[in-house]
Amino acid sequence: MARKPDQKLTQRLFSPDYFRHRLADTDALPQMALLGLIAGVASALIIIGFRSLFELPLAHWLPSGTAEGFESLPTLWHFLLPVIGGGLIGLWLMLFKAKARQTGVTHVMQRMLNNKGYMPFKNTLVQFFGGALAIITGQSGGREGPAVHLGAAISSQLGRFWQLPDNSIRTLVGCGTAGAIAASFNTPMAGVIFAMEVVMLEYTVVGFTPIIISAVTATLVHNSLYGAEMAFMAPNIAFVSLQEMPLILIYGVIFGALAALFTKTVTVSLSVGGKPIMLRMLGAGLVTGLLATQVPQIMGVGTDSILAAIEGQYAIQLLLMLALAKLFATAVSVGLGMPIGLIGPTLLIGASAGGALGLISQGLIAGPISTSGFYAMLGMAAMMSAVLQAPLAGLIALLELTHNPEVILPGMAVVIMANFTCRYIFKQDSTFIEVLRHQGVALQDNLINQSLTQRGVTSLMDDQIAHHADHDMTGVNKSIAHGKDWLLIYKENQIIAVIASQDLALDQLQDSIQQARSTASSEFGYCSSRATLREAWDLSQHHDYAYLLITDLDEQVIGVLPASKITNLMQQG
Repeated sequence: MARKPDQKLTQRLFSPDYFRHRLADTDALPQMALLGLIAGVASALIIIGFRSLFELPLAHWLPSGTAEGFESLPTLWHFLLPVIGGGLIGLWLMLFKAKARQTGVTHVMQRMLNNKGYMPFKNTLVQFFGGALAIITGQSGGREGPAVHLGAAISSQLGRFWQLPDNSIRTLVGCGTAGAIAASFNTPMAGVIFAMEVVMLEYTVVGFTPIIISAVTATLVHNSLYGAEMAFMAPNIAFVSLQEMPLILIYGVIFGALAALFTKTVTVSLSVGGKPIMLRMLGAGLVTGLLATQVPQIMGVGTDSILAAIEGQYAIQLLLMLALAKLFATAVSVGLGMPIGLIGPTLLIGASAGGALGLISQGLIAGPISTSGFYAMLGMAAMMSAVLQAPLAGLIALLELTHNPEVILPGMAVVIMANFTCRYIFKQDSTFIEVLRHQGVALQDNLINQSLTQRGVTSLMDDQIAHHADHDMTGVNKSIAHGKDWLLIYKENQIIAVIASQDLALDQLQDSIQQARSTASSEFGYCSSRATLREAWDLSQHHDYAYLLITDLDEQVIGVLPASKITNLMQQG
């Protein structure tokens, strides 16, 4: 006769408390996989809502009948639309305090570094409507920055609603980031690499799995509603000759210089951050409007212009003007606080500059040579990777966007040169990192602290504890006999001592407890079960605690974590 399963055990394994406690460990792969699935669905849905908010009105209003094609508007609107949009965005942002106006990828990174990954709702609201308004009014920016913010925020807020441990909130933010990029561009692998390389600034085996699940899920949900469309369908262009490699390496230096100029322009624009928000938004709109009167292709996201550059539809003069105008319009707008993204614009800048260099190459090399469109694709990868200082993300995005494996070998060469030039010759880090430094945000300092941030306190605490009233020697004896490692001694419903059973002399139990009590009253503090080991370590060091009492959501003590355990873990790692 088959035995019935232990009902209490089953209830415990599927209880919310057990789920939360498992998430605190680094090997909670099944639980994190489930969260990755949920984050993927949530991020896809919010991205679909965000896209609909600006694509539907643009498709109805623009002569092209799509969300692209601002250049088909009358010239006067090339100037007026960004300026009017800047004023409207300024009015929207004035409804919120300065902290609530922080948006985009840098905001997500800042919250990851200093706020456990918790994303405020007001900032999400500002990004959702502010980002859509910016795209509708033709501001020079992309949708991927708002998408990352929205995907990370919805995932983080779900984790906060479920009261999950802080270390899992970080992974949820990564899942939301990957899902947002994947759903926005139909590029799941680029979403994964971007989340790990740019936002989380770390690679972990356990972190990869839920983030991959999120990216795949978000792509499937998005494609089920929008279809499996790409941001643009690039033609199949081949790499013709190895004799082009010296020029490609030289062009990598040029792309690196452009990336450094972009980042420097952003940080210089940040210097006027103390000016009134309305003045800054009008200024950003004015810069874009003035440039758009000469090069209207800079308006909006610009995927149609990227495709045109790849297909060789633009002359060299227009390509050069487009690259420089898009660079300054986007960098100034981002630096002044416009709630837009910068990744899409870097692709257009790279495609335009690359297309121009490709046309120049045709006059420098005798014999067969790759088309200007091929150089445009190389420029996309080089510019994006150098601005982000994320070479792998740039290469993977290029491969998924173009579906052209021919770009990988020359792409790797140009990406390395561009990244090296931007970082070591022009001393410019990732634009996001430079912005965070300008804001005074402390970056993650070492691998040990990263490791402590990835684990929750319940993964290391000892839950073999016993609660006893003062002078309850009979109960203490029973607890020691039952293998309890820690004794929590109470007096008038307050814990007055935390004692390790191994430190007690059994033949003189009462004297041992009394001696331990006399020295233990200031040796312990309290720490939430949702905290990471990094938070616990900082708490113990700040107050010189030898032990931390880990409290559950109902503020009941569920375990003891000696500071020495964290020290030993740091020494091992």
